[in-house]
Order: sequence, then C-alpha cells, then structure tokens
Amino acid sequence: MIKKEEVLKNFGKEERDEVIKIYEWMELSYEKEIPIFSRSFCTPNIWLYFINNFNSKNFKVEASGYFEESDRRVISFNNIYESDYPYKLVKIEKKSKFDSLSHRDYLGAIMALGMEREKFGDLRVLENYAVVPVYEDVVEYIISSLVSVGKSPVSCEVIHDTTLSKVSFLEVIINVSSLRLDSIVSKLSNISRSKALELINQNKVLLDYCKVNSKSLEVKEGQRITIAGVGKYIMGNIVGSTKSGRFKVNIKKYI
Repeated sequence: MIKKEEVLKNFGKEERDEVIKIYEWMELSYEKEIPIFSRSFCTPNIWLYFINNFNSKNFKVEASGYFEESDRRVISFNNIYESDYPYKLVKIEKKSKFDSLSHRDYLGAIMALGMEREKFGDLRVLENYAVVPVYEDVVEYIISSLVSVGKSPVSCEVIHDTTLSKVSFLEVIINVSSLRLDSIVSKLSNISRSKALELINQNKVLLDYCKVNSKSLEVKEGQRITIAGVGKYIMGNIVGSTKSGRFKVNIKKYI
C-alpha cells in the first residue's frame, strides 16, 4: 500500500486534513477487513485518486454520490456486501409557486445552518424544489432546521426517487489547438488565450475543484472544469481532428 506521506504529495494544504482522515479509515478497513465509508462527500480529485490507486481484486474501493455523474461522493472501502451508503436524499420544496429560487439560494440556505460543505453532495434544482444527498448524521438536523430559503418558506423530507439519478448535460464538440487548460478555458469562455491565462492566475478556474498552479497542464478525460461566471464542464474524449490539425473534443456542460 502506498504510504501516507506519498499520498499527501498529490494534494494541496487545504485538503491535507481530509485526506489524512480518509487514508486512516482506509488503513483500518484494510487491516481489519471490514467495510468503512468516508465521513464526508469528497471532491473528484480525492475519490478518483483513492479508486485509481487502491482499488484491486483484494481490496474494493468505490465512491457514490447518488447521481450517476455526481461530483461529490462518499468513498467506500471493502464494501463487499454492497451495504447502503450512509446518506439520504433530501427534497427541499418551496411552498410558494411565485418565488423563483436558484442553486445559489438553496446552497446558501443550507450553509447558513452552520453545515460543513463536506456533509452534503451535489445539489440539483428542479421546477419547484431541490434535491440533495445528505450524510445521515445531519439529515434530521437539516429537515427540522431548514424552514426557509431566502424569504421563501420551504418543507424538507427524505425521498426515494431513482428517476432523479441521471444528471442533465448539454453535450458540445469544441475544436482546440491543444488540450492545455488555457486552450480549453479560452474556447469554453469565448475569450483570448491571454484572457484565459488571467482567469487561471486569478484562481477563477478550478480543475476537479482544485486551484491550478500550472497553466500548461493538460486536461484529462473525466476531469471537471469550473470557470467562475461561465459554468462547469466535464472533459470528454477526443472524437477526431480538423484538417488543420486541431483536436475535436467532446465536452459536457452542466445545465
């Protein structure tokens, strides 16, 4: 097994404490041969790292966030009996049909309860309500405490709805000269490459929710790109090339 010190080299200072905890849970699961879940919803760079580096025939490492394309997920170690993940899907329904609530409104209302971001996963806004997977130890607190979003009264309940499992995306094909982050950001934002570099240097571009230190970093398939004021995307595969040698890349945009 890769040593803890080597694992930490792949993460920033702001992620260190969380990664240490997850590594220690993994160690315990491995040594005792028992199933253990992470106590938080992790960002893609964390759960992907543990899956890619520790999942094997003898030690099962997976992650789930309820939705098929979830960004934030709970990691499971040695869950060979496929026990349920320790979260519930909470529906937040507005009582007034006249109020218009955004993703930011719902997210802000949950955070205002003093909730840590790691305790709940991806939040999806539908016509008259929002749904969000919540770690089981704070479900009752959210249901009893969240009575309004902004000035709009809401009700909360745990639901079981498998039809919500898929996330909606707008799929597009972009043509880029390279797979470098600045080139991708330039195309997605419809700005010059120099302007894209400014956004990256100002930490307005995140890759798998992490700040980017290298502007020349190549984006890999499956990585999430978040551009402040523009949107969030998932990098797809190369589907071809133009006559001029530019890459044709499939991109999924969250809608």
